[in-house]
Amino acid sequence: MDIFERYLYEELTAQYAESSLSVDDYKELYQRFCSIGHFPEVKPYLLVMRFWGWGTVSERENVLFELKEILNDDDYVLKGLYYDLLLTIDTNDADARKNLYEMINLGYTDRYMKEKSNINATVSLYQEVESQKINNEEELQSDEDVVVERIIFESKGESGVEFTAGDVDYLKAKVFIKPIHGKKHLKVRSQIFLNEETFSKIFLNEYDIDSNTKYFQTSGWGNEKCTCYDSDTYRWVVEIDGKDTFGQSFRMYDGKLNKNGPIINDVKLFASKASGAEKRDMREYKTTFDAKKLEYVYFKFLMDSPEETMNIRVFIQVTYLEDNTVIKKRDTLYQLSTGTTAIWGGVGFSEAGKWKKGLYKYIARCGNAKNFEGVFTVY
Repeated sequence: MDIFERYLYEELTAQYAESSLSVDDYKELYQRFCSIGHFPEVKPYLLVMRFWGWGTVSERENVLFELKEILNDDDYVLKGLYYDLLLTIDTNDADARKNLYEMINLGYTDRYMKEKSNINATVSLYQEVESQKINNEEELQSDEDVVVERIIFESKGESGVEFTAGDVDYLKAKVFIKPIHGKKHLKVRSQIFLNEETFSKIFLNEYDIDSNTKYFQTSGWGNEKCTCYDSDTYRWVVEIDGKDTFGQSFRMYDGKLNKNGPIINDVKLFASKASGAEKRDMREYKTTFDAKKLEYVYFKFLMDSPEETMNIRVFIQVTYLEDNTVIKKRDTLYQLSTGTTAIWGGVGFSEAGKWKKGLYKYIARCGNAKNFEGVFTVY
């Protein structure tokens, strides 16, 4: 879709989502949807309107036949729509309900069927089944090994892997784990290292976890005066039950965080490599990107040169507007020196071809300054 077709599509879908639409409203919507009916995003709306006779003649059998013909295609929306419609005909169709639940987990929503969708009933049924299953599992003590997914650090409301030493009192490690089945008692031993030498004392913590536990947090290390850490890279090593060891590095910078940040005049977008922004790309500003070539979208902050060296946090968030999913979020610490007029940070994937086609919204911010918001398109 070009930008005008995109605006038309968003206008129509917003009107479609309204409740208590009249017969004339649906007739107008159907005609306007038909004008952009060659786009895949529009097809589910037209199929539903033809099935129910919203703004056009009801064609239930034809719609179900058309959907059944494409069940082998890898399209969870159209598959979900097919099973949703089948359940309106026979609410006891167990296969249709099972398949609908699978499509819901892949992202199928009630935006097309609206109040006639069977999504709520299906989700409620399976949540009841899953709840009973979890209750049964939690009665058992698990002998599974705990697997760590990632480790971040927290101090005074800030979290991540980069900090300004002058703002850190007691730093704690937040350890995210994969869900286990049942219950388990953990004995955790952890310690901070600096240049392969021990930096902190050994922390001994114990935790009771179950299938709902997503993370645990260690004891903290530091002091109330925020003078424990120097500018350097540290590593926090975590050992679980005396056998499995995981580690994560964190970086400390001199000074304190400047929460206001510099004066930002504009934010420009450009595409470049995941390995780093290349000079030849840095001035090719654009808001449309080729999905086959796109790796990283970079956000270039154009600013007034700061009068002094400062530490700032740069926040970037990208949302896929097709389903309002936040696909990328980045919060990074930067050190700015006098004379700096631009910095940039990117989000994306390690290789091309991973971006979904469609419209994206971004929020970009330096320090606590105003948000810069906008949209870009991947085609």
